[in-house]
Amino acid sequence: MKYRSFLPALGLATTAVLAATPATYAAPPSVPTTEASKTTNDEASTGGLRLVKVDPEGRPAPGAAFHLVDSSGKTIADGKTAADGVLAFTGLAPGIARLKETSSGSPLLDTVPDQDIVIIPGEPATLQITDPYKPADLTLKVTDKATRKGLAGAVVNIIPKGEKGSTLALTTGKDGTAKASLPVGKKTGTTYTVTQTKAPSGYRPQSASVDITAAPGAHVSTVLGSTAVAPPTQKPSQKPTTRPTATAAHRPTPGNSPSTSVASGSPSPSSAPSAAAVDDVTATAPASPTAASGPTGSLANTGSNRATRLLLAGGAVLLITGTVTVYLIRRRTKGDGTDNISDTGRHRRTDAT
Repeated sequence: MKYRSFLPALGLATTAVLAATPATYAAPPSVPTTEASKTTNDEASTGGLRLVKVDPEGRPAPGAAFHLVDSSGKTIADGKTAADGVLAFTGLAPGIARLKETSSGSPLLDTVPDQDIVIIPGEPATLQITDPYKPADLTLKVTDKATRKGLAGAVVNIIPKGEKGSTLALTTGKDGTAKASLPVGKKTGTTYTVTQTKAPSGYRPQSASVDITAAPGAHVSTVLGSTAVAPPTQKPSQKPTTRPTATAAHRPTPGNSPSTSVASGSPSPSSAPSAAAVDDVTATAPASPTAASGPTGSLANTGSNRATRLLLAGGAVLLITGTVTVYLIRRRTKGDGTDNISDTGRHRRTDAT
């Protein structure tokens, strides 16, 4: 009985002793491991890159392969974009790396050029990459509309229809064809308007324009026909190669004497010289040219020979007339002077007496 009363008292004493004991002794503190500390330091000193790959219309582009290389060309990370077009690189050393796209993951998309990436410590940086659609291959041909033969030297303009873009001018080669790559902005293709602006010599360009649709990575071709221009039915007459020759009817016929070379305008009969004077003058005057000594060339008759002959004949007539006139005046003067001298002497003798 006395032991039963002692047990409750012992339990109360034990509880008091435990309550007075310090908490540090209740359980040993937990010590962090060396591996956990190393992981925390590595995450603070490295960086990462998050790629988001899309097509030109903003849709995710999965399956694109990328390589990340350092300055020495060594690959430090690689991978492919997931279904959402995302590819993440982590645990990258800070510095400059080069990003290479080795495959677009689609037959419709082209790859982008290589580019440099700066890796910084901390959270991965996000970079969006838009792959363009592959261009379409165009083959253009300009032919003779009737014979279907290729025509060289034709000029054709190609312009995006309903969209902004530069004009592409193509000139056909020897076989009448020209080739070019056409940019494509949509998955369904881009429409272009083809217009012939110049045709080869002897042809008329096709007046109607043609619309073509260039799909990504596809081959498109079109043919334009030029119409031959008919040559003129009559050729222009050629210029004469020989100059006209003078005929006998147009050539002047020289006379036998100066008096017969002038048809009109001869001196009046009252002023005609005497036969003796005429003989004296004609004896010293040059002989008139004869028909035999005239020019025998084939130059055109311009009338200069006839005019020259008329002037010579007129000059000869004037010379003869002047000579005769001087001769008559001298004779008359000589006769008048003799009479005056005799009369004057007769008067002088009368005054003297």
